Amino acid sequence: MSAASSPSHPTTPPATEPALRLMPMPADLNSAGDVFGGWVMAMVDIAGALPAIRRARSHVVTMAVNSFVFRQPISVGDIVSFHADVVAVGKSSITVDVHVFAERHPADPVVVKVTEARMTYVAVDRAGCKRMVGPESTLPPGGERPPLDKELVLRVVPMPADLNPSGDVFGGWIMSMVDIAGAVPAIRVARSKVATVAVDSFVFRQPVSMGDIVSFHAEVVRVGRTSITVDVEVYAQRHPENPVVVKVTEARLTYVAVDEFRAKRTIGEG
Repeated sequence: MSAASSPSHPTTPPATEPALRLMPMPADLNSAGDVFGGWVMAMVDIAGALPAIRRARSHVVTMAVNSFVFRQPISVGDIVSFHADVVAVGKSSITVDVHVFAERHPADPVVVKVTEARMTYVAVDRAGCKRMVGPESTLPPGGERPPLDKELVLRVVPMPADLNPSGDVFGGWIMSMVDIAGAVPAIRVARSKVATVAVDSFVFRQPVSMGDIVSFHAEVVRVGRTSITVDVEVYAQRHPENPVVVKVTEARLTYVAVDEFRAKRTIGEG
Protein backbone atom coordinates (compact mmCIF):
# COMPACT_ATOMS: atom_id res chain seq x y z
CA MET A 1 0.00 0.00 0.00
CA SER A 2 1.16 3.52 -0.70
CA ALA A 3 1.93 5.20 2.60
CA ALA A 4 -0.79 7.41 3.99
CA SER A 5 0.33 10.51 5.81
CA SER A 6 -0.96 11.29 9.27
CA PRO A 7 -4.61 12.36 9.26
CA SER A 8 -5.10 16.03 8.43
CA HIS A 9 -7.11 18.20 10.83
CA PRO A 10 -9.01 20.85 8.82
CA THR A 11 -11.13 23.15 10.97
CA THR A 12 -13.35 24.40 8.14
CA PRO A 13 -15.26 22.34 5.57
CA PRO A 14 -13.48 21.74 2.26
CA ALA A 15 -14.86 23.29 -0.93
CA THR A 16 -15.68 19.86 -2.38
CA GLU A 17 -19.16 18.36 -2.06
CA PRO A 18 -19.69 16.11 0.96
CA ALA A 19 -19.97 12.35 0.56
CA LEU A 20 -23.02 12.49 2.84
CA ARG A 21 -25.15 15.30 4.26
CA LEU A 22 -27.90 14.53 6.75
CA MET A 23 -30.08 16.00 9.47
CA PRO A 24 -30.34 13.71 12.53
CA MET A 25 -33.78 13.13 14.01
CA PRO A 26 -34.98 12.63 17.64
CA ALA A 27 -34.76 8.84 17.20
CA ASP A 28 -30.98 9.29 16.83
CA LEU A 29 -30.53 10.77 20.33
CA ASN A 30 -28.82 9.16 23.30
CA SER A 31 -30.05 9.40 26.90
CA ALA A 32 -28.14 12.66 27.40
CA GLY A 33 -30.07 14.39 24.58
CA ASP A 34 -27.19 14.52 22.08
CA VAL A 35 -26.99 12.52 18.86
CA PHE A 36 -25.88 8.96 19.69
CA GLY A 37 -22.21 8.36 18.95
CA GLY A 38 -23.10 5.10 17.26
CA TRP A 39 -25.19 7.00 14.70
CA VAL A 40 -22.20 9.22 13.92
CA MET A 41 -19.92 6.18 13.60
CA ALA A 42 -22.36 4.44 11.26
CA MET A 43 -22.62 7.51 9.02
CA VAL A 44 -18.83 7.93 8.99
CA ASP A 45 -18.51 4.31 7.89
CA ILE A 46 -20.98 4.86 5.04
CA ALA A 47 -19.38 8.18 4.05
CA GLY A 48 -15.91 6.64 3.91
CA ALA A 49 -17.18 3.71 1.86
CA LEU A 50 -18.51 5.94 -0.93
CA PRO A 51 -15.15 7.18 -2.31
CA ALA A 52 -13.73 3.71 -1.64
CA ILE A 53 -16.49 2.18 -3.79
CA ARG A 54 -15.85 4.72 -6.55
CA ARG A 55 -12.10 4.00 -6.45
CA ALA A 56 -12.53 0.22 -6.32
CA ARG A 57 -15.41 0.29 -8.85
CA SER A 58 -16.91 -2.54 -6.81
CA HIS A 59 -18.39 -3.24 -3.41
CA VAL A 60 -16.14 -2.78 -0.38
CA VAL A 61 -16.17 -3.99 3.23
CA THR A 62 -14.82 -2.14 6.25
CA MET A 63 -11.55 -3.66 7.45
CA ALA A 64 -10.31 -1.22 10.10
CA VAL A 65 -11.14 1.94 12.00
CA ASN A 66 -7.63 3.41 12.15
CA SER A 67 -8.64 6.43 14.22
CA PHE A 68 -11.85 8.07 15.41
CA VAL A 69 -12.14 11.32 17.39
CA PHE A 70 -15.34 13.01 18.63
CA ARG A 71 -14.63 16.74 19.00
CA GLN A 72 -18.10 18.14 19.76
CA PRO A 73 -21.58 16.71 20.30
CA ILE A 74 -24.20 16.86 17.54
CA SER A 75 -27.76 18.05 18.18
CA VAL A 76 -31.09 17.33 16.53
CA GLY A 77 -31.60 19.87 13.74
CA ASP A 78 -27.90 20.21 12.92
CA ILE A 79 -27.09 19.81 9.22
CA VAL A 80 -24.23 17.32 9.34
CA SER A 81 -21.80 17.06 6.40
CA PHE A 82 -19.39 14.14 5.99
CA HIS A 83 -16.40 14.93 3.74
CA ALA A 84 -14.37 11.90 2.66
CA ASP A 85 -11.15 11.57 0.67
CA VAL A 86 -9.07 8.55 -0.36
CA VAL A 87 -5.58 8.93 1.14
CA ALA A 88 -3.98 5.55 0.28
CA VAL A 89 -4.62 2.67 -2.14
CA GLY A 90 -3.11 -0.78 -1.74
CA LYS A 91 -3.40 -4.00 -3.72
CA SER A 92 -6.91 -4.62 -2.43
CA SER A 93 -7.38 -1.97 0.29
CA ILE A 94 -8.37 1.70 0.28
CA THR A 95 -7.84 4.11 3.20
CA VAL A 96 -10.15 7.11 3.57
CA ASP A 97 -10.11 10.17 5.83
CA VAL A 98 -13.53 11.46 6.91
CA HIS A 99 -14.12 14.92 8.41
CA VAL A 100 -17.51 15.79 9.85
CA PHE A 101 -18.95 19.30 10.24
CA ALA A 102 -22.25 20.47 11.74
CA GLU A 103 -24.16 23.61 10.75
CA ARG A 104 -26.31 24.79 13.66
CA HIS A 105 -28.29 27.73 15.12
CA PRO A 106 -30.43 28.92 12.16
CA ALA A 107 -30.95 32.38 13.67
CA ASP A 108 -27.18 32.88 13.82
CA PRO A 109 -25.65 30.05 11.73
CA VAL A 110 -22.28 28.60 12.66
CA VAL A 111 -20.33 25.59 11.31
CA VAL A 112 -18.23 23.53 13.73
CA LYS A 113 -16.09 20.45 13.28
CA VAL A 114 -17.53 17.56 15.27
CA THR A 115 -15.68 14.38 14.25
CA GLU A 116 -12.71 13.09 12.26
CA ALA A 117 -11.78 9.53 11.40
CA ARG A 118 -9.59 7.32 9.22
CA MET A 119 -11.10 4.11 7.83
CA THR A 120 -9.70 1.26 5.72
CA TYR A 121 -11.84 -0.76 3.32
CA VAL A 122 -11.18 -3.84 1.18
CA ALA A 123 -12.56 -4.30 -2.34
CA VAL A 124 -14.70 -7.41 -2.80
CA ASP A 125 -16.39 -9.09 -5.76
CA ARG A 126 -20.06 -10.11 -5.97
CA ALA A 127 -19.28 -13.33 -4.11
CA GLY A 128 -17.78 -11.34 -1.22
CA CYS A 129 -14.21 -12.42 -2.00
CA LYS A 130 -11.29 -9.99 -1.84
CA ARG A 131 -10.35 -8.55 -5.23
CA MET A 132 -7.61 -6.35 -6.66
CA VAL A 133 -8.18 -2.61 -6.93
CA GLY A 134 -7.84 -1.69 -10.60
CA PRO A 135 -6.54 1.51 -12.16
CA GLU A 136 -8.40 4.68 -11.26
CA SER A 137 -11.04 5.83 -13.71
CA THR A 138 -10.99 9.49 -14.72
CA LEU A 139 -14.40 9.34 -16.40
CA PRO A 140 -17.27 11.13 -14.64
CA PRO A 141 -20.49 9.22 -13.98
CA GLY A 142 -22.74 8.92 -17.01
CA GLY A 143 -26.38 9.92 -17.26
CA GLU A 144 -27.98 13.17 -16.13
CA ARG A 145 -26.27 16.10 -14.44
CA PRO A 146 -27.64 17.56 -11.19
CA PRO A 147 -28.64 21.23 -11.43
CA LEU A 148 -25.94 23.82 -10.83
CA ASP A 149 -28.46 26.44 -9.64
CA LYS A 150 -29.66 24.36 -6.69
CA GLU A 151 -27.76 23.63 -3.48
CA LEU A 152 -26.88 20.07 -2.50
CA VAL A 153 -28.69 20.02 0.86
CA LEU A 154 -28.84 16.28 1.61
CA ARG A 155 -26.98 13.21 0.36
CA VAL A 156 -27.95 9.85 1.80
CA VAL A 157 -27.68 6.11 1.12
CA PRO A 158 -30.90 4.15 1.74
CA MET A 159 -30.60 0.95 3.78
CA PRO A 160 -32.58 -2.35 3.82
CA ALA A 161 -35.01 -0.96 6.42
CA ASP A 162 -36.05 1.68 3.84
CA LEU A 163 -37.31 -0.88 1.26
CA ASN A 164 -40.91 -1.59 0.35
CA PRO A 165 -42.25 -5.14 -0.27
CA SER A 166 -41.26 -4.87 -3.95
CA GLY A 167 -37.60 -4.38 -3.07
CA ASP A 168 -37.39 -0.71 -4.09
CA VAL A 169 -36.93 2.16 -1.65
CA PHE A 170 -40.26 3.04 -0.04
CA GLY A 171 -41.83 6.16 -1.55
CA GLY A 172 -42.59 7.45 1.93
CA TRP A 173 -38.86 7.45 2.74
CA ILE A 174 -38.17 9.58 -0.34
CA MET A 175 -41.01 11.96 0.57
CA SER A 176 -39.70 12.39 4.11
CA MET A 177 -36.18 13.13 2.83
CA VAL A 178 -37.56 15.64 0.31
CA ASP A 179 -39.45 17.36 3.15
CA ILE A 180 -36.24 17.62 5.19
CA ALA A 181 -34.23 18.77 2.16
CA GLY A 182 -36.69 21.53 1.35
CA ALA A 183 -36.72 22.66 4.96
CA VAL A 184 -32.96 23.28 5.00
CA PRO A 185 -32.93 26.40 2.75
CA ALA A 186 -36.29 27.48 4.20
CA ILE A 187 -34.79 27.48 7.71
CA ARG A 188 -31.85 29.56 6.48
CA VAL A 189 -34.16 32.16 4.93
CA ALA A 190 -36.52 32.25 7.91
CA ARG A 191 -33.65 32.18 10.42
CA SER A 192 -35.99 30.16 12.60
CA LYS A 193 -37.82 26.85 12.67
CA VAL A 194 -40.28 26.16 9.87
CA ALA A 195 -43.31 23.91 9.46
CA THR A 196 -44.44 22.24 6.24
CA VAL A 197 -47.84 23.57 5.12
CA ALA A 198 -48.19 22.24 1.57
CA VAL A 199 -46.79 19.77 -0.92
CA ASP A 200 -47.60 21.70 -4.10
CA SER A 201 -46.34 18.98 -6.45
CA PHE A 202 -44.51 15.67 -6.16
CA VAL A 203 -43.44 13.43 -9.07
CA PHE A 204 -41.64 10.07 -8.86
CA ARG A 205 -39.73 9.54 -12.11
CA GLN A 206 -37.74 6.39 -11.36
CA PRO A 207 -37.48 3.96 -8.44
CA VAL A 208 -34.60 4.24 -5.98
CA SER A 209 -32.63 1.12 -5.04
CA MET A 210 -30.75 0.13 -1.91
CA GLY A 211 -27.13 1.28 -2.27
CA ASP A 212 -27.93 4.23 -4.54
CA ILE A 213 -26.28 7.50 -3.48
CA VAL A 214 -29.30 9.81 -3.35
CA SER A 215 -28.70 13.56 -3.62
CA PHE A 216 -31.35 16.18 -2.82
CA HIS A 217 -30.87 19.61 -4.46
CA ALA A 218 -33.05 22.50 -3.29
CA GLU A 219 -33.70 26.12 -4.21
CA VAL A 220 -35.98 28.77 -2.68
CA VAL A 221 -38.31 30.01 -5.44
CA ARG A 222 -40.63 32.29 -3.47
CA VAL A 223 -40.62 34.13 -0.14
CA GLY A 224 -43.86 35.57 1.26
CA ARG A 225 -44.61 37.35 4.51
CA THR A 226 -44.49 34.13 6.53
CA SER A 227 -44.08 31.42 3.87
CA ILE A 228 -41.21 30.03 1.81
CA THR A 229 -41.63 27.87 -1.30
CA VAL A 230 -38.84 25.50 -2.26
CA ASP A 231 -38.16 23.35 -5.34
CA VAL A 232 -36.37 20.04 -4.70
CA GLU A 233 -34.81 17.76 -7.33
CA VAL A 234 -33.55 14.28 -6.42
CA TYR A 235 -30.85 12.32 -8.25
CA ALA A 236 -29.53 8.80 -7.68
CA GLN A 237 -26.03 7.61 -8.53
CA ARG A 238 -25.98 3.84 -9.04
CA HIS A 239 -23.88 0.95 -10.42
CA PRO A 240 -20.39 1.60 -8.87
CA GLU A 241 -18.63 -0.44 -11.57
CA ASN A 242 -20.04 1.89 -14.27
CA PRO A 243 -21.58 4.83 -12.40
CA VAL A 244 -24.65 6.52 -13.83
CA VAL A 245 -26.77 9.36 -12.42
CA VAL A 246 -30.53 9.47 -12.97
CA LYS A 247 -33.19 11.93 -11.88
CA VAL A 248 -35.67 10.11 -9.66
CA THR A 249 -37.95 12.74 -8.09
CA GLU A 250 -38.93 16.39 -8.24
CA ALA A 251 -41.17 18.33 -5.90
CA ARG A 252 -42.31 21.77 -4.73
CA LEU A 253 -43.09 22.36 -1.06
CA THR A 254 -44.20 25.34 1.00
CA TYR A 255 -43.09 26.04 4.57
CA VAL A 256 -44.14 28.60 7.18
CA ALA A 257 -41.74 30.26 9.62
CA VAL A 258 -42.65 29.63 13.28
CA ASP A 259 -41.42 30.99 16.60
CA GLU A 260 -40.47 29.12 19.77
CA PHE A 261 -44.20 28.73 20.61
CA ARG A 262 -44.87 27.22 17.14
CA ALA A 263 -46.88 30.30 16.17
CA LYS A 264 -46.57 31.73 12.68
CA ARG A 265 -44.00 34.54 12.50
CA THR A 266 -43.11 37.19 9.92
CA ILE A 267 -39.92 36.45 8.00
CA GLY A 268 -37.24 39.03 8.71
CA GLU A 269 -38.51 39.99 12.13
CA GLY A 270 -36.21 39.36 15.10
